Amino acid sequence: RLTSYHEDGRTFLNRTENTYDVIFGDAFQAFYAIPHQLTTLEAITKMYDKLSENGLVILNIISTIEGDTGKFLQAEYKTFKKIFPQVYIFPVQYPENGQLLQNIILVALKSEQLPVFTNIDPVLNQYLKHLWKNEIPKTLPVLTDDFAPVDQYIMKLF
Repeated sequence: RLTSYHEDGRTFLNRTENTYDVIFGDAFQAFYAIPHQLTTLEAITKMYDKLSENGLVILNIISTIEGDTGKFLQAEYKTFKKIFPQVYIFPVQYPENGQLLQNIILVALKSEQLPVFTNIDPVLNQYLKHLWKNEIPKTLPVLTDDFAPVDQYIMKLF
């Protein structure tokens, strides 16, 4: 029951008439290079509009959470929060340390109903326990089609 589409995400969002239960993003042009056109308020609004009533977006981001090297994640989080009522992040490898570079899963829920982050699958349940509960700085501007310094934020990782 899973359908996967492999094409430019923004083009797909612009042309599809369908709605979806889940939008999963794992887009990189290179190891750390993220296509900026998928990170902006306009793209995120399209994602929101293409979701079913209880739909969600799941994104894989490589970043830190805190500090100067977490600027992209912080800006992207703030941008999602502008559209979605609920946004959560789950550090995959180091759930207690926001200073370490790692895969981070961003989950944005269209519904306002509070989720329960438990599952009967013990492996999945272990990852759900990685929910980041500390504050995420919201000092950076929202990313837009006219202002998306994604590459500059990502370069902080080097």
